[in-house]
Amino acid sequence: MALSPLLPFAVALLSVTYVEGQVPGFGKCPTVNVQQNFDLSQYLGLWHEVEKFPFVIEGAGTCITANYTLKPDGHVRVENAEKVNGQMNVAVGDAYIPDPKEAAKLAVRFNGAPYGAYWVLKTDYKTYTLIWSCSEVLGLGNVQFMWILAREHEIDPALKADLHKLATGYGIDVSHMTTTDQSGCAN
Repeated sequence: MALSPLLPFAVALLSVTYVEGQVPGFGKCPTVNVQQNFDLSQYLGLWHEVEKFPFVIEGAGTCITANYTLKPDGHVRVENAEKVNGQMNVAVGDAYIPDPKEAAKLAVRFNGAPYGAYWVLKTDYKTYTLIWSCSEVLGLGNVQFMWILAREHEIDPALKADLHKLATGYGIDVSHMTTTDQSGCAN
């Protein structure tokens, strides 16, 4: 019996997906528009995770936050925190803007891993942000991540629906979004 020529691709895609993300797809990454005139200084600070594509390294924690602070070298310190079994777990990463002409297309990494895309599709800086990332795998598929973060523990359902509609318009399947438990979380 002959092996399917797609078997190596499927194994590679599942491997990358297991390690890095949960939303694989076939074909190239969708074409998206990012926030125009992105202002990093307004973006800095504490954000609460409202929704996300499932993400292995975040686990099943609650009270998930991301705090962005500017470092002296112009990079951004990324501090992600989540509560698991009553304990706060923190992961610290590094982000930067590779091309100032496209400031909303940041690159981020944790634990010395290669930098990955962190694209701000839309934000008002004061209420919400929609972040997306997509990596192509072997030219045949992709692995996507998406987060909705807010300055408060939750956002208006109509705003969340608008962000879903925006993502869907780009061909991003928002049915994979899961809600983050922010109940009982202190600021």
